[in-house]
Formats: sequence, C-alpha cells, structure tokens
Amino acid sequence: MWLKAWRESRMRFLATALSLSALCAVAVLSEPYIRQHQVPIALRLREGSYSEYIYNLIYSGMAKGLYALLVIFLGLGELQRERATRTAGFTLSLPVSRLRVVGTQVAVGTVELAALASVPAILIPALSAFLHRSYPLPIALHFSVLWFFGGMIIFAASFLLSVVTPGEYTAPVACYLALVLHTFVAAWHPLAGYRLNLMWVMGEFQTMRWNVAHTLLLPPPLSWLRMCVMACFALLLLSAAIRVTNKQDY
Repeated sequence: MWLKAWRESRMRFLATALSLSALCAVAVLSEPYIRQHQVPIALRLREGSYSEYIYNLIYSGMAKGLYALLVIFLGLGELQRERATRTAGFTLSLPVSRLRVVGTQVAVGTVELAALASVPAILIPALSAFLHRSYPLPIALHFSVLWFFGGMIIFAASFLLSVVTPGEYTAPVACYLALVLHTFVAAWHPLAGYRLNLMWVMGEFQTMRWNVAHTLLLPPPLSWLRMCVMACFALLLLSAAIRVTNKQDY
C-alpha cells in the first residue's frame, strides 16, 4: 500500500517540489542582479537587507503563496479519483481495510508535505553561501515548521473536500475558495486578535523583529501550543474524511 500511495502521488509531489525549488533558486540567485539594476519590483526588495529580501520574497511572499496553492493538489484523495475512473473497485478489493488504504495515503502525503516544507531551509542557506551571503539555518527551519503545520491544515482540508465533493476539479477549487474566505473571516475585527489567518501564521506577519545591529530579521519563538492546535485541527479534518470514506459506496 505504501508503494501504491507513493506512485499515485509522486507526480504531484515532484512537480510541487520542482516548482518550489525553482522559485527559491531564482529568488536567491537573482538577488545581486536585482540590487545592481533598476528592476521594476518593490523598493524594499532592492534596498533592504539580505534577510529582509529573503523574508519578503520567500517566507512572506511568492514562495509561501505557491506552497499553499500546490499543497491543495497534494491533498487530493485517490479513492475519489479512482471512483471517477471506475478503478476504485480494484483498490478496495485488496485484502486491506479502507482505514489502512486512506491512512497510508495520508501518511505518505504527510511525509511529502514535510519534505516540501524543508525545501527552502535546504536551498536558501546553501545558495546564499554560494553568493557569499549568509542566511541562518535556524531561521529557515523555524519557517519550515510553520509551513509544515500550516500545510497540514490545507492538506487535510483538500483531502476532506476531495472525499465529499464530486468531480476531479471541484475539490481544489473549493479548497482554494475556502482558503481565500478564511482570510476574510480571520480579518473580522472580533477575531483579528486571535491571529487565525493561516497565511499570517506561516509567514510570521507583523511579528518579525530586527536584531540589535538592524541587519537581520528575526522571528519570535515558536508557539508550540499553536502548533498543537493546528495539528489537532488537521487531524479532525482527516478523521472526518476517513469517516466519510468508510461510509461511501464505491
């Protein structure tokens, strides 16, 4: 089952990993050119510190948005797609329970998600050193943790929607709309103080601070309580998806 789950998701995983890697590589390697030429981009990217450049472009910018968007496709459940192509019967005829089938898909997806969240932490410090720059690995790992737990919620929501909605493209569209809608709900004044905006949490929006020399943007300490809450919410969504799957007629 593990090999089957990997084969079914590997193209989506590899496409996501390559896209994220390419964006991170271009962002880092183009930094000298952007600073030396009048590239028509935000002024803060050209005149800020290197850590500010990386933060604004990667951890609070395009790379974070790309990651969140592509995780939606990573979370699409395979049984529903097999149902559409009338091949679900083969999977369900295997001498394993539905719980194991779905659980294996979730487990493989979680490992893939952890790998994707680690891509910037691997590439940015390494490519920065190539340019004789430095970006602290602990800060990169800090954001990888945030991306993983935030990505788990997106993954779980996408997985649940792929189970309860018909059609191959309904789930990703619905998940994207839900992600957009939640940003508006989280910005509602009574809720704004709780920082429920997932994209804000993943990017440490409005919580970054400068070091004493004003040369390095530093994130606050990780809130492990918040990470546990996010993990529990993702598990709740996944549990609902498994429950629905067990009751569906394929």
